[in-house]
Amino acid sequence: MIQTSTGIAPPISVLNGPSVEIIDSKELASRWRLPESWVRDRVRTRSDDPLPHVKVGRYVRFEWGSPELIERWARHRISKRGRNGGGY
Repeated sequence: MIQTSTGIAPPISVLNGPSVEIIDSKELASRWRLPESWVRDRVRTRSDDPLPHVKVGRYVRFEWGSPELIERWARHRISKRGRNGGGY
């Protein structure tokens, strides 16, 4: 059983469905050009606005290209722009 940040994950349809790339926190941090610790802090249960993620046993994975992850990144970028002028 796969547990997600919003409950139990629905089965992923491989046939005729969009391809989903499953990545770990190190890869997500690399792609977003952030420290891995930033990503890990945002999947903890005490986080105010957790990143959408999937738990496979004790491992945390992310669905690269998922609408939820894209929306979360957009919110981070907008809030960061307001603080420091739009840099990464």
